[in-house]
Amino acid sequence: MTAYPMVLQNLRAANPGRRVLEITTTAGCIVRCSYCPQDKFADRQRPVSQAKYLGLQDFERCLARVPTATDISFAGYSEPWLHPKCTRMVEHAFARGHDIRIFTTLVGMNGSDVRRLQMLQFRAFVVHVPDDGTYMNSRLVGKSYLNVMRRLVEANIPSIRFIVLGKVHPDLADIIPANTLERLRPLSSRRGCLDSNIIKPRQPAIGTLTCVGKQQHRNVLLPNGDVTLCGMDFERRHVLGNLLRDEYAYLFESPTFHEIVDRMNGMNGFLLCRMCEFASPRPSGCDMDADQQS
Repeated sequence: MTAYPMVLQNLRAANPGRRVLEITTTAGCIVRCSYCPQDKFADRQRPVSQAKYLGLQDFERCLARVPTATDISFAGYSEPWLHPKCTRMVEHAFARGHDIRIFTTLVGMNGSDVRRLQMLQFRAFVVHVPDDGTYMNSRLVGKSYLNVMRRLVEANIPSIRFIVLGKVHPDLADIIPANTLERLRPLSSRRGCLDSNIIKPRQPAIGTLTCVGKQQHRNVLLPNGDVTLCGMDFERRHVLGNLLRDEYAYLFESPTFHEIVDRMNGMNGFLLCRMCEFASPRPSGCDMDADQQS
């Protein structure tokens, strides 16, 4: 779902090192953005868990382990509002005192959701506007969707931003004020997961690395409670722990996290970061320890 790294980079620049837990509410997405490796995520997730949705009670149990200083971002690897109780999750996280970030296409949202969201405050509310079908499933833009978009525009949520990759869907052109619409393009190959015809993957980075996007501070909760390293790890290559059984602090004390730190410091072994556009070479002799990473 997080297919707009320029927006994410701007948010990170304003909040360097701020912790964020992204919520993947469903194990699958019908929006089918061409630059989102949903099939790879589903192929890796199904053998681990048959949970299609993150249960509301499981979400509450997981969130109870997360410090309120950590932002909760409804984004992750799928459209958040494909979960019928997503708004209840947002309300629960807000009531606990977390700052809330939302990244949504609005698919699955209804008028009642908009009314309830109007009552809350957000650190960020980014709407990924459907395009003309070049990158997204344009058939999802029907009468109900248009009504939700109109209500959201009229709601005038202070932090709201509208972005589009490609040309905006023709039925939305007169609904979204032109001066509020940002036009972007896919900038990340999802660590080499995408078709090279869409965006060419980078050459693997070698040596010691640092993450310029501070992705280690933006972990992703999956429907079964597992937490992956970041929003680029669609294939679950670095699972830090499970918030249904582990404390939040454990995620950054786990063997997996320490392996990641060691490999970013140059140790041999698989490291997904080497294919990621956020990875940058670090001068030799400038090691990063686990405390700095976390």
